Amino acid sequence: MAHPDFDVLFAATDAHLEAVQALRYDVFVRELGGDGALVDHEKGLEKDHYDPFSRHLMLLDRTRGTDIEDQVVGAYRLLDVAGAKQAGSFYSEHEYDLSPLLETNRKLLELGRSCLHRDYRGGTAMFHLWSALAKHILAEKVDVLFGVASFHGIDVDALAQPLALLHHRHLA
Repeated sequence: MAHPDFDVLFAATDAHLEAVQALRYDVFVRELGGDGALVDHEKGLEKDHYDPFSRHLMLLDRTRGTDIEDQVVGAYRLLDVAGAKQAGSFYSEHEYDLSPLLETNRKLLELGRSCLHRDYRGGTAMFHLWSALAKHILAEKVDVLFGVASFHGIDVDALAQPLALLHHRHLA
């Protein structure tokens, strides 16, 4: 693989969003076996109800051709309070009672659908994505970040170490 030429920007067109959804399909459906009501297997797009109400941060590697779908190697979905109101809820509200958090009237940002192309894991790609995310958080004066993270599999013994770490260091 050539030395990457990273660029990070928000999806601004339908083609950008589809490129993000195509990457998510590769990671969440092809690699991890996920599915969902709005997943488009014919087009290879991992979609859901919250996409139209969210901002999508895209990590591009400009050395991967000129087609945006080839260039998108990382993504994060960001949902703020206004977007959640339009969507009817935050995604996390289907898993957790967020009412104590929502009642604080603090500036909230839900992070979701984070993924990296398999060839970019373990390198500097996540640093570029997180740096852009940090700039956005500062610019928007976000007070609280939250979201749902998934573990691959259901074997509790295999997941004991990361679950214990979350319990002891990050219990909310």
